[in-house]
Amino acid sequence: MILKFSFDYNSNNNTLLYFLQNIVSKTKLENKIIRQKDIVLYVEGNEEELISFSDELSATLPMSIFLKNNTAEVVPEIPQIDSIKVNVDNKFAFCPSCLKQIEDDNSQDFYNPFISCSVCGTTCDVKSLILLKENEEIDYNSNKQLFEKLATLINEDKKVKIKTNSGEFVFKKLSKTEKKVKLLCTNLVNISKVLVANKKEIVALASLEKPSLDLRVNEVFKMTNTLSQEYVNVRYVDDLILYLLSKELENYNIDFLIYNKDEDYDYELTYKGDSKNLDSIKIKIVEDNTIILNSNSYDKSLDTIYSKFEDKAKAHFMVFLQEYNFYNKNIINFYSSTKCNDNICLYSKDVEGFLDIVSYKLPKSIKQIFDILQKDETSNRLLNNYKEKYPDIYENALNCDISMLKDKNIYSLWKIVAVVLGFSSKIEDENIVLNKAIESLLEKGPRIDYKLKDSDKIFNKEFLIHKLFQSGMSFKLAGVDDNTLCLGYIESFAHYIAKLVDDVHSEVPLDGISLTGDIFTYDLISKLVHKSITKNFKIYYNKDFVIQK
Repeated sequence: MILKFSFDYNSNNNTLLYFLQNIVSKTKLENKIIRQKDIVLYVEGNEEELISFSDELSATLPMSIFLKNNTAEVVPEIPQIDSIKVNVDNKFAFCPSCLKQIEDDNSQDFYNPFISCSVCGTTCDVKSLILLKENEEIDYNSNKQLFEKLATLINEDKKVKIKTNSGEFVFKKLSKTEKKVKLLCTNLVNISKVLVANKKEIVALASLEKPSLDLRVNEVFKMTNTLSQEYVNVRYVDDLILYLLSKELENYNIDFLIYNKDEDYDYELTYKGDSKNLDSIKIKIVEDNTIILNSNSYDKSLDTIYSKFEDKAKAHFMVFLQEYNFYNKNIINFYSSTKCNDNICLYSKDVEGFLDIVSYKLPKSIKQIFDILQKDETSNRLLNNYKEKYPDIYENALNCDISMLKDKNIYSLWKIVAVVLGFSSKIEDENIVLNKAIESLLEKGPRIDYKLKDSDKIFNKEFLIHKLFQSGMSFKLAGVDDNTLCLGYIESFAHYIAKLVDDVHSEVPLDGISLTGDIFTYDLISKLVHKSITKNFKIYYNKDFVIQK
């Protein structure tokens, strides 16, 4: 009997292969690991042996932010292909096999954070932990007693500096603070006491990669006035020292710790030897997709590809094509950024190159926009009505200096919109239109014009900037409130993307859509884009590479 295990693994790294390789090395059953579209493991044995192996695989294989799905089926034979062998340079926090050893009170490694593990490949020559107070070493009888004491100290509001695999940090109990803080969740079961997190986000926090996410503070916890920030960066314990501490903190109902690098402390927990220097990955979950915001764990050859293009939009697109090996596909890429020039670009297998669909320009001044509106009878009448009803806003906009805006992107145009429509008196560092849209309580806003100049060509289309302002002024004159109007700008941006996809697809049949650039890390924007694009089109994000470099 042969079982075929298939793993939908959305990464080009070898981590999953490495774990499978180490797990099957412990069995005498015939097996083979191959990488095709999916990663596939074949194992041959009788029914009892395969059930036992399946149970062991399920218990030992760690969750990963890149593992989307896995299936098992009976097949007639194992293909005659060489089994793959890999090595990895990545260092891991811990795996289920590690936890099984340190939580077994009959094991010689009970509460030992410095174990060696044959599954995740970690080795360690550190012998013991050192607890210090004012550089004086404190004795303890066992690791269990040590972690019990640490938990007691933290419960008593003591600050403890701890050497971890991610660096040295000062940890303290979550308490009222006006500062912007980062949180370590020590008990994911109770994460909803403080933060709003869905199941996928909780699973991601507990995954092998131990990423951090920005999560919103829940409404009930806000009422305690403990945290002053709307969103908090949070991660789960990424170190066996922290994991063992978390088990003892449960006795005090402590589920979160504040941590940072630069702060005075009362006690220090350290050890002799180097830490692993784990990569601190930051991610975001968008419509079931894992978007990488910060990471050093991708294949560095992608940096070489990225560096070949001065245009960041093209650089990101080329990396995306490489990650998926989509050189024989037709892909449209929307690159929209808060800090670089936007671009909408088509890669076609037929021309084996890029076709710019839309790029953006910035007006030299708001007066230039008003001058364009004055050339048309209808828009001139609108402008005069706007000037009459909102004379202060009009004069302020006319005299506003927008020269500090250098990036030719939608984000910059929204900043100008904020001034023209009176949401702000000057060009702000933050994006008022986007912020107000996020604050809007409605589900829909008015339809704002994101128009392109009529052309028989599908490429190098001209974006009609003045239409973006004309429609907004019209709705403001009609009495639409600011937040709803701003929602209209964001929602209509999503509709604009969807229409472009349909228009290009009618000329060049598309195999997929890629979204790059940090605009798509905003929940509101990404959700509206996914909602607007018809379900027939597959939407892709980078695999391992960051969405905005």
